[in-house]
Amino acid sequence: MFRIINLQTNQQETCQNRDELLSLINDRSVWAEDRGETITIQIDQLGEEGIILDSLSLSLPLESIVEEALSGFGFKREKKSFGFLKSNKQKKEKRTSVKKDKKLESLKSVEQSQNNLVEDKKETEKLINKSVSDKPVKTRKLRFGSLVLTIVICLITIASIASIFLVQVQSKKINELENRIQLEEKQGKIEVFGRFFIANFYTGKSENIVDFLSSEMKTEGLELKKGVQAQSTIYESLTESQDIIQVTFVITTTEDSNNIKTIRMTLPVREEEKSMYGYVIVGKPIITGFAE
Repeated sequence: MFRIINLQTNQQETCQNRDELLSLINDRSVWAEDRGETITIQIDQLGEEGIILDSLSLSLPLESIVEEALSGFGFKREKKSFGFLKSNKQKKEKRTSVKKDKKLESLKSVEQSQNNLVEDKKETEKLINKSVSDKPVKTRKLRFGSLVLTIVICLITIASIASIFLVQVQSKKINELENRIQLEEKQGKIEVFGRFFIANFYTGKSENIVDFLSSEMKTEGLELKKGVQAQSTIYESLTESQDIIQVTFVITTTEDSNNIKTIRMTLPVREEEKSMYGYVIVGKPIITGFAE
């Protein structure tokens, strides 16, 4: 390839081969001669990469034919080694450019990752701030729920204790009522036993009361009233405590001197199925004045 530069106007033209160059120079020489002008040009032979292989300056119009003016010009060849080095240089530049592009992409990726981290951090801070702001409300709700639960448990416990207490009271009352009913059912037998004992007690004979006494009282013995007779015996009351029945009678007695006296006699009695009368005296009779 050839390049023609008009040094006066800096206009450039190119030719692909030497024949085209000769034809163009001849035309420009004829054109300058017809107009009586002098034109100075520079002709460059260019390599594949635009490198100047040879250069020549001419004045138009030519003083000889164009072939003589350009004899020996335009035949130089581009050195392969130089082209190879140039190609290697271009490859290196290309690789360097690729590396730079990759580095730029990597830097952009790192920058994008940093931006993402910053955004994630901001979102995390927002969530933490929201969680912290919501925490007092949740804490108050939990405390209120715990308080309500505690109150409910306390009320249930109190109700349970009250129920147990009422059951115990009712059970106690039922037991007392049952014992009272059983005692009332026994009252007739105990009253007959007591009246019969009192009648034999005032006879003054020890053998008459032996069958009324428990084994302990038989050993201990009772002091009998001599010279005193029971005129009337009235049943008064009946109580029971720990299997011992306290039966009380109001008795009117007379002595040999016809002295009338009213007393109370309380007999400690216990039920004993093997005894003759089903009951036995387990302690000394308690005798007090009627007015006492």
